[in-house]
Amino acid sequence: MLRSEAVDQTLDTRWFDPARLNILIGVLLFTAFLVVNIFRARAKSDLYVRPIAGLKALDEAIGRATEMGRSVLYVPGLSDMSEVGTFAAITILYRLAQRIAEMGCDLDVPCYDPVVMTVLDGAVRDAYSKVGRPDAFRPGCVHYVSAQQMAYVAAVNGTMLRDRPAANVYMGSFYAESLLLAETGATTGAIQIAGTDKVTQLPFFVCACDYTLLGEELFAASAYLGREPVQLATVIAQDWAKAVAAIAVTAALLLASLGHPTLASWLRAA
Repeated sequence: MLRSEAVDQTLDTRWFDPARLNILIGVLLFTAFLVVNIFRARAKSDLYVRPIAGLKALDEAIGRATEMGRSVLYVPGLSDMSEVGTFAAITILYRLAQRIAEMGCDLDVPCYDPVVMTVLDGAVRDAYSKVGRPDAFRPGCVHYVSAQQMAYVAAVNGTMLRDRPAANVYMGSFYAESLLLAETGATTGAIQIAGTDKVTQLPFFVCACDYTLLGEELFAASAYLGREPVQLATVIAQDWAKAVAAIAVTAALLLASLGHPTLASWLRAA
């Protein structure tokens, strides 16, 4: 009995578990993809990333707002800084604010969380400064509304109906309020572009908005808009890894159906 316990303890203290070799190979493969694409980005700054319709439409929306003399309403979701979707909303707003500053139209960002509001205000100020137009920043364009869900929705809907912004952009984490916001915006005739990490809310945005970012497009939006080589290299490396994973899973299914389950069992995470 004592010998068996000693053997079990020795097995538990091993620095590497052979059953997880597939995970190690996957990590090393992704690291190789990342390094290769970073070197490609440094050698060639213009890397190709497939067009995303919703992000391409942002320029059209900002241009329309400028021509009509109306504002762009940016709704950063209803979550705090603990949500990944909130970080995506901040990075997208930073890129969007740069283009708005260049075009010269107005920006309105109603916030649900006061901490998020502070971060967004700093991001927008920095975006205006980066394009050389710090004087165009309007204090108060990023403002706190309410930390109550329906009170926030009522205030934002009122802004849509009163000010009639030319474009409504919804990016971040949304919940039951998504359809209320999108339907109200649709009645005003504004161009609506949405993206969320909450899968249950995507159908409402798809129905009520002109463009909707699906899946990981929300998290790739910052790299797409900024066109920074290293960020684009990261996105391309992820796409390569997904392609390899899809090929491996397809091959495993085909081999398993032919009576060779070795690859399928090897791909299984221990």
